[in-house]
This record gives sequence, C-alpha cells and structure tokens, in this order.
Amino acid sequence: MYTLLTILLQAPGFWEKGIMGTIIYSVIGLIMCVIGFKVVDWLIPGHLARQIAEEKNVAAALVAAALILGICIIIAAAIAG
Repeated sequence: MYTLLTILLQAPGFWEKGIMGTIIYSVIGLIMCVIGFKVVDWLIPGHLARQIAEEKNVAAALVAAALILGICIIIAAAIAG
C-alpha cells in the first residue's frame, strides 16, 4: 500500500518544484522556533510556560505569542535570505 509521501516522491517534477525544500525549511524553522522560545523562557525571571499552562495567565500567553511570532519572522527572513 502506497503512502501519500511515497506517491509524492514518485510524482514527476516533485524535486523541481521545491516542495521538498519547503518541507525541510518548515521543519527546521519549527525546531528553531521551539528552541528560541525555550531560551527566552530560560532567560526571563519566572517560568513563562508554567504561567500559561498552570495559572492560565492570559497576559503571559500574549507575550509568548508575540515572542514566537517575532522569532518566526526572524527565522523566515534568515531563510529567505
């Protein structure tokens, strides 16, 4: 039984269209974003992840969302060159 990935890899023009590069850069970007969040969580006083998950702090969640968005914009700019 063929999986979707097997079918896509055998499709003509798959490599030329840059789909594989997009997938690889997306995975790398997500990993870097998680690492960036963990570094910032480590640098600021208190635990940002705990504030969001356990104490349901909406303000901390907004700060984390802005932080992640900023990190993602920086990573996208670095990848786009």
